[in-house]
Parts: sequence; C-alpha cells; structure tokens
Amino acid sequence: MHPGSHVGSGEAVGLKRIAEAFNRMIALDPDGKVTICLETTAGQGTNLGYRFEQLAEIIAMTDNKDRMGVCLDTCHIFAAGYPIATETEYKATIKEFDSILGLDRLRIIHINDSMKGPGSRVDRHQAIGQGEIGVAPFGFFLNDRRLAKIPMILETPKESAAEDIANLKILRSLIKGKKGSK
Repeated sequence: MHPGSHVGSGEAVGLKRIAEAFNRMIALDPDGKVTICLETTAGQGTNLGYRFEQLAEIIAMTDNKDRMGVCLDTCHIFAAGYPIATETEYKATIKEFDSILGLDRLRIIHINDSMKGPGSRVDRHQAIGQGEIGVAPFGFFLNDRRLAKIPMILETPKESAAEDIANLKILRSLIKGKKGSK
C-alpha cells in the first residue's frame, strides 16, 4: 500500500501520523500474521514514501517491525529519481535500498515502465519498453539472484489480456540462461 500523504502538514508530521495509524491497526490484531508492505511512491503532490529513508522512518516508528515489509515499484522509484538505466546505476540503487531498508524487508516488486521521466515525481505507469525506463533495466531486476524469490507483479495499463501477454513476453526475453533470451 502507498503510505499516504502529509496533505500540507509537512513530511515529518505525516510520517509520524502514518506510523501511529499502523501502530493502532496492529494493536487491534497483535497476533496477526499479515505483513503490511509499504510501497515506494513517485512522490506526486504531498505523497510520502518516495525516498527509501521515509519508508525506513515509518518502520522505525512502528512498534511491531516484524509486521512491516516493503513493495518496490519500478515506475515509482524511477519517477522519484532513483537511477536504474544502467547496470551500475541499478546496482547502486539496490545497494542504497539494502543499506536503508534491507533486502530482507523486500516482499514484492511491481514491474512497470514510467510514462514520465526520471525524477518527475509523476506516477503514471506504462507498458514495458514504451515508457521512459525502456526495456534493458527490467533485465537487471529479473536477473538479480538476490531477488529470485521475490514475487514480481506486472502492473501496466491494459485494455485486454493480450497486453499482459506482450509485456510478459518482453520480460521473459530478458531472463539470462532461458531459451530464446538475449
């Protein structure tokens, strides 16, 4: 889930309010097994969660950190300004994610291209290879052994299942060692 927005109160106040809401919610079901996955955001408007540090701060302020995970969205991190265009940039961004949040907290990845450019802070998903991210960076995610057991969900705009099939075909072609891959 997207963490939320500060709606004019300021980032620090907004982050604290979000963490307090999670604390109240988890207190209602203290023995629950559900992990809340905070999704990285593009940072559009007053949305919070566009910096890894913001998600880390929310988690740090929650009482039951074991119930907190992270969802990384490729469009969102790109639009938030995290570079992923080259393998070097990708590795640096994932290293930063790991040092701030920890890859052990990563539970799911949303795979989608971005209609807007890097650092635009605009949340507009696009089909794979039809946006500003391009095709190649998705191969970095798909071939990163550290992410091999992390579910990846295609989250692209579509009018029919044919578009999902086309996007998946592109993504599958990027997997190294797979017959027919590049």
